[in-house]
Amino acid sequence: MRSVIPGQAPPAEAQPEEASRPKTKSVRRLGSTRRVRPAYVKAGAGLVALCGVGGGVLLSSIDGRVPVLQVATPVPAGQKVVAEDLRTAEVAADSDVGLIPESEESQVVGHIATVPLVAGDLMTGSKIGTSAVFPPVGQAVAPAELKAGAFPAELKAGDQVAVQINAQDQVTAPVSQRPADPLKNAMTATVMSVKDAQETGSVDVSLLTDEASAARIGQAGSNPVSVIVLAPGSAGGS
Repeated sequence: MRSVIPGQAPPAEAQPEEASRPKTKSVRRLGSTRRVRPAYVKAGAGLVALCGVGGGVLLSSIDGRVPVLQVATPVPAGQKVVAEDLRTAEVAADSDVGLIPESEESQVVGHIATVPLVAGDLMTGSKIGTSAVFPPVGQAVAPAELKAGAFPAELKAGDQVAVQINAQDQVTAPVSQRPADPLKNAMTATVMSVKDAQETGSVDVSLLTDEASAARIGQAGSNPVSVIVLAPGSAGGS
């Protein structure tokens, strides 16, 4: 027990140093948590950007669209294709159509247009070559008249089509007697031109195809010819 001298204030009790230290440490920790390091900010921003790009690629893959080469400016048959003549378009490509991926642009630039290229055309291997001769060796242009109902209304120059020669009575035959696969014996061709025919609703077309197919189309006579578009050309084609 401590004694107190009269007239003298009692001594203040000593506070242990440990009691104040936690507060000091807490203040320091609180201060340190408010600092934002520039390196973390840059890393975070990079991660967000990477996620954005990855998300775009993923969505593109899910959507089934791929970047392919498209004609930007018209190129006459026999002239060399330059980089300025091309652009990229994303389409739901069919592997059977033969569209040229954007990554293979070097396989197109510097080559010769074997057919007239119209703006908006999707590039295929059959439209380019190494010769300026038109039609290309092994190919020929065949004229044909398409009756109403034997071609799509939007048919135009530059379209890649499947050509079918039908029997005289095939159009009026019962559905059960018509071929199950209308493209089974079809020939592929590129539409060079489309013009109104004398008969209302019909059109005269010129088709670039291989020589054997061109001969078959030319010998169709009165047998009706029909086409189905496999890959559309330019909306501005004529």
